[in-house]
Amino acid sequence: MFSGSCESNRIQDDPKPIVNIDELINNNIEKISINTGTAGTLLKIEGNCMPMIGGSSTCISYPVKRTILIFESTTNINVEGGGPLYNSVNSKLISKGETDQDGFFQITLTPGKYSVFISEKNKFYANCSDGQGVINPLVVQNDSVSIIRLNLDYAVY
Repeated sequence: MFSGSCESNRIQDDPKPIVNIDELINNNIEKISINTGTAGTLLKIEGNCMPMIGGSSTCISYPVKRTILIFESTTNINVEGGGPLYNSVNSKLISKGETDQDGFFQITLTPGKYSVFISEKNKFYANCSDGQGVINPLVVQNDSVSIIRLNLDYAVY
């Protein structure tokens, strides 16, 4: 069992100015050097991201450094606390990897079904699930890399 702490560890991110997120993601795809597993980009999204008529948006997206955690396929019965920031995950940790300054990560995995979490403030962040209740699902096929984009997006409007 992995358990998060109740401590308040505010993570200070230094927003890296990004002109073109698509270009960043494409550059990260070029870095992939594994044959089977998952790879992608982690972005933090902040500000008011709602469509606006007149005026300017405060929405920004930028890559951040975090630890990406790959667990066996996990549902709500295997976690403690409410999403998207779970207190603990009671599933088997399969692998983990670090993102670089461009938010890039790659993790070698065998084919199978997994759940992806981001280590955040001593807790486990995951902001989506599928129709069967699997949290942040990931499927890895034989001889293929599943490319994903992960977003840290607390209360973005």
